[in-house]
Amino acid sequence: MVPRRVRRTGLAAFALGLGIAAAAQLAAPLATPPLYDGVVVVQPYVYVNPPAGKPGGAKGASAHLALSGSRSPLVALATPEQPPQAQVVAGDGTLVLPATATALDVSITPFDPSVDAAAASTARVLGNVYRFAVVDQAGDAATAPAAALVTVVLRAPEDAPDATLGQLVDGAWHPLKSEPMFGSTYVAVVTSFGDFAVVVPGASTPSSAASSSSQASSPAAEPAATTPGAGGGSGSGSLPPANVIGAVVVLALLAFIGVAALLRARRGRDDRRRGGGW
Repeated sequence: MVPRRVRRTGLAAFALGLGIAAAAQLAAPLATPPLYDGVVVVQPYVYVNPPAGKPGGAKGASAHLALSGSRSPLVALATPEQPPQAQVVAGDGTLVLPATATALDVSITPFDPSVDAAAASTARVLGNVYRFAVVDQAGDAATAPAAALVTVVLRAPEDAPDATLGQLVDGAWHPLKSEPMFGSTYVAVVTSFGDFAVVVPGASTPSSAASSSSQASSPAAEPAATTPGAGGGSGSGSLPPANVIGAVVVLALLAFIGVAALLRARRGRDDRRRGGGW
């Protein structure tokens, strides 16, 4: 016979799963049942100025975040590709804001690395350069201490053994301490924003496509895909569905831990009453 405490734990876990599924459906309703086939479709890398035979039309992303007091909101912004080619993540309260800040404008803008010929002599860029901006309503930039673990994530069009995230500083690419992830993606902790790319040692070689492109002198002409809220929501401060689901999952896990602790405490009392037996 199954012990009562085991049945209770199973029922609690079942109720937790139903709760998470219901919350996800309410936050992001689906007209049809989802297909859980375990296959993630990876789209080809999209260029601002594509080489021959490669897709173009890279997009950016942007969000306007309202502030509540002087504390920075959660920032989680990504470009629309699958998987995203550029992302920035900053936890709640981790950014150092200008004293007069009342709102934040967060943007990711792709452009062709051939824009900066001087930088091309310091490293070879894999894919696009992405400009990350996190500024207040007056255009003053936010920063972050290293301990805040604010991260920039970039995807490269190819795997390269010596690849790393680089930040453009004073006209030269400076490699950052970064970690490779799945799908030719790299992540690094940053303390300031600006221009970032996946780079490898060695000078870039100019391509015929870059020299002939009308986009080679300015950031990508493709308009940024506006995201109505990156962790902080729209101007009203509401959370997007993804963050609602994330919050629900965290709360549900905390609730499950509490239920498990309660069951363990109750079992201990029962064991003491029975002299340690079942």
